[in-house]
Amino acid sequence: MSHLLDYPTRLRASTEHPEVVYTRAEGYHAIKNAPRAQERSAVLTIKDDNDGSYVILKGEPQAFGEEVSAVYQGNGGMLVVPTGRVFVRLDEGASAQAYAQAFRKLGFVITQLLPYAPHAAWLEREDGDAAAALRNVGALEKLPQVCNVEPQLLAARALR
Repeated sequence: MSHLLDYPTRLRASTEHPEVVYTRAEGYHAIKNAPRAQERSAVLTIKDDNDGSYVILKGEPQAFGEEVSAVYQGNGGMLVVPTGRVFVRLDEGASAQAYAQAFRKLGFVITQLLPYAPHAAWLEREDGDAAAALRNVGALEKLPQVCNVEPQLLAARALR
């Protein structure tokens, strides 16, 4: 289980866009699938793709558990929550499945292969440590044929 200080202070949105940087938002934390009582005091609630949610709260967490996450802030003040999932895209023609052992040596496992893009995959830390996943993005980037690494960051949906 990670402490909020285990999360990197700064986080790049992706290898391809190193100029887009998020900064850990001091004084905030997120709780995945928080109880209703905590939802009432939320600054923001962000839905994920699996019918879950991340509740962003002000202050330090009352208790640390595997469901507590750091919160990041982008330009313009937008708050985002890292899920611990990392998207990796290899050069065209490379197979993400063929890299499974290389990913595992770095502590990651493939959680989703994409049938329409065999050179890409979603990874998570084998131990489920989201902070460690973010700290080890650079190690993934150094693997041969890796052209993009992008941590999954959830933000509130904006209406147009």
